[in-house]
Amino acid sequence: MNFKTFTILSIVMSVVLLITVFMQKGSYVSQAKEAYEKSTQKNYSDASYMVDAINTVVLKNSLLWKIACDASQRAKNSRDFALIEKQSDVNKVLLSPDTKTDKETGYLTRKVAWNSDYYIVASFNKKNSALVDINVDALLGRVEKSVEDHGFSEEDFESEEN
Repeated sequence: MNFKTFTILSIVMSVVLLITVFMQKGSYVSQAKEAYEKSTQKNYSDASYMVDAINTVVLKNSLLWKIACDASQRAKNSRDFALIEKQSDVNKVLLSPDTKTDKETGYLTRKVAWNSDYYIVASFNKKNSALVDINVDALLGRVEKSVEDHGFSEEDFESEEN
């Protein structure tokens, strides 16, 4: 081959190579943008779900705190407490209150909750229905789960350690 033909062929091949590189680059850029948008959307969706779930817990717990604070300031008996509870729960978030007699103290207790983990317990004197105490330990995270809640005993944990 002579030099002139070789030069023309080299230039044509270089142009074809450059066109191929730019076409591939455009494809890679669009693929990268698409992958980025998908992962960003998923991360944003996951984060939004988590923030919404946390906000729900905060709002529902604030309702329990409102009831506890209002009752400690204004309630004198079980009827006052029930009225404060009813007035505060306008969106019907709370479960039906669980009332029973505490075996240790003999007080009538009223457990107000929106799920099994977050609740307050008001104690009333059985004789005159006077409000004695409002226990907010579950809202403060001071309640220990019993063995029945988890299905494990201390022996299960000890045997795994050995």
